[in-house]
Amino acid sequence: MRLALGDVHGRDFWKHPPSGDIEEYYITGDYFDSFTVPFSRQYRNFIELCAAARADSRIKLCLGNHDYHYMRGVLNQRYSGFQDEHSIDIMEILEKNADLLNVLYVTSGSFIVSHAGVSVTFMEKMKKEGVKDLEGINRAFLENRNILAFDGRDIYGDDVTQSPIWIRPDSLCRDAVPGYSQIAGHTQIKNIMEIPLDDNRAAPAPRGKRAAPPVRPAAPSPGRKLVLIDTGDTPAFYRF
Repeated sequence: MRLALGDVHGRDFWKHPPSGDIEEYYITGDYFDSFTVPFSRQYRNFIELCAAARADSRIKLCLGNHDYHYMRGVLNQRYSGFQDEHSIDIMEILEKNADLLNVLYVTSGSFIVSHAGVSVTFMEKMKKEGVKDLEGINRAFLENRNILAFDGRDIYGDDVTQSPIWIRPDSLCRDAVPGYSQIAGHTQIKNIMEIPLDDNRAAPAPRGKRAAPPVRPAAPSPGRKLVLIDTGDTPAFYRF
């Protein structure tokens, strides 16, 4: 079985996966910027998680927007929760472990796992930069970290132009890359939610924003779904 766990924000739920034969274990990022977990625990938890990932190649770590805004070379990106007094320490430990952090993973069974999701619009923008496939986004990020910068008018990131660390579910449902189901964190929900990408169901809005009307995805492909797994302080593991 493969597992996916939502955003971390300093919590150590990742240490307690369900029992069973785990082939791969994905975590959707946001290792820092908690309003409840003190910085010392966030920092120690990330060190422990990275050590576990180095010791066990089944553990796959995604980059989140609350990690991205600390990274070296990222321009003019500070989001809510930014810990200015600890930013140098966070930057240094992220850079030390940057080789573990992918923008996205493409799994067998046609799943994309990322912090927020991949849109057709973002992929088309990447193709203009010479990116030929989804995993090419990871390689492009190594050359230019600013490809993931906030890019839209909606303050919550609900635009199809946004990157895989920022796009929100409603925009992703309208513009998800064809041929894949997607697993994402980023938008906190009460329980894990599976949203078919081929119907009119509205995706949940970011906290503080009114839900948008139902939308139809641009490129139907039977059986595709968006799975939202950021359940906040109540850990929930998605099996797929």
